[in-house]
Amino acid sequence: MRVLLINPPSVRGLGRGDVSVRLARKKAYLPPLGLITVAALLPASWRLKLIDCCFQTVSESDWNESDLVIVSGTIVQFHEIVATIREAKRRGKIVAVGGPGVFHSQQEVLKAGADFVVRGEGEVTVPLLLESLEKGEFGSVIEDLRPADMTTSPVPRYDLLDVGAYVDLSLQFSRGCPFRCEFCDVTLMFGRAIRSKTSEQILTELQGIYDLGWRRQVHFVDDNFVGNPTRTKALVREIIKWMDERGRPFEFYTYASVNLAGFPDLLDLMVRAGFTMVMLGIETTDKEVLRSAHKFQNAAVDLDEACRKINKAGLEIMALTMVGFDNELPGRDANIIEFATKNNIPEVCVSLVHAITGTSLWQRLKKEGRLLPEDTSELDDWHGLDVNFVPTRPLDEILVEFVNIHRVLYEPAHYLHRVYNHFASMDHPRFKHPFKLPSLYELRILLGVAWRHGLRSPTRLLYWKLSWKALLGFPRERFALFIRDCIKMERYEERTRQLCKLLERRSSAKAESEKLATRSGGGIA
Repeated sequence: MRVLLINPPSVRGLGRGDVSVRLARKKAYLPPLGLITVAALLPASWRLKLIDCCFQTVSESDWNESDLVIVSGTIVQFHEIVATIREAKRRGKIVAVGGPGVFHSQQEVLKAGADFVVRGEGEVTVPLLLESLEKGEFGSVIEDLRPADMTTSPVPRYDLLDVGAYVDLSLQFSRGCPFRCEFCDVTLMFGRAIRSKTSEQILTELQGIYDLGWRRQVHFVDDNFVGNPTRTKALVREIIKWMDERGRPFEFYTYASVNLAGFPDLLDLMVRAGFTMVMLGIETTDKEVLRSAHKFQNAAVDLDEACRKINKAGLEIMALTMVGFDNELPGRDANIIEFATKNNIPEVCVSLVHAITGTSLWQRLKKEGRLLPEDTSELDDWHGLDVNFVPTRPLDEILVEFVNIHRVLYEPAHYLHRVYNHFASMDHPRFKHPFKLPSLYELRILLGVAWRHGLRSPTRLLYWKLSWKALLGFPRERFALFIRDCIKMERYEERTRQLCKLLERRSSAKAESEKLATRSGGGIA
């Protein structure tokens, strides 16, 4: 069987259209880990080819030399997933589709022409797909939502990737999350029980990408890397030994819940293992809103203190937060800006609250009659200015605050000060990294940032002042992280410009609509 695995492009521009990817002289951020894991579960005798449409295109020969097309992606890739299905069917191919992007939309995908829609984890469902293929059971939904035994999960097929095209590589240690956040669909797909690979499996995967020549960042894509702290500690201890034996070739980052701050020994181990950043689901600083959204783990802690402990231990924080919760008070923008400034958090990833199909939030809003008619708008990029439900306060007010957060936090001087202060707040490392000459990749980044921010930017004097202080005062690896964060600033500046234009167009369209309505009403009178 000749199989073509396709990762469709993303409307969020995670390929070479992203300014940070271009500055790093790469073509995409992360590889499609789900697809290369599925590839490892297919029969060894099958001939496989993977196309990542974030930077590659499917050629005529790719189509002609395939019998089966397997498509997977995330929710924000949904429309491209559908387009890929239609193109494959136009060419007479058998099409199987799976992944989080179609988990809630199997009927829409079947209507687009998919022969098989798969719901469930690959370790469980790929054998069922192979059976259905053999029996010719086309037009079916293959579903098995049992939690997979991750100790049986194979090493992903990293060899199918153009590894050098990516800014970072990714792997997965665990699935599942013990919490019940109302807006999240992770537990719908993976359950609440934390299941994990063995430390030996992870070390084998790390060795595999090491043997491919990889020497940069590795993203643990777990929804909550510290969901089971005991297992995480055992893994991280093994990673420390593995890293030390190979001259510390990688650095790691991952998602975590704020209760990480309550495990100082785990924080220390993660820093020693080479973790440099954690993405924390802050969501909101309003305790009442947190409780109503069932984010009890955040409501039970002092978020400022948690961030201080994590930052002080030596981990950079990216705060994930949202605007538009029910019962949210006006001035949400001021709260987020104050929180980020107080804790010197460089990156605050802000999105509008979205009701993902099947979540507790979606079910509640449906019961209350507040879902908008096109509740599949989740399949677009909800980092724009669209929501799929009627909020409890005026939408215009929410959108103005949403855009203002970006405008203030990513003003260059504000951002550079937060970046510097964030690293300056870290304790001095309690162990020494082996000295390594900067790689060509690092030198290119350094020169690119110096050109764009040290020569062309209006904040160039501030950039040189903080860079000089960072060079003299930070350990080499933290100085490198400071420079990397300077690259990210351009992405956020570009994002802010896009949002301001969207808000301006929306306001103009609304004003024009109101003007026409007034004229129409006057004519009738």
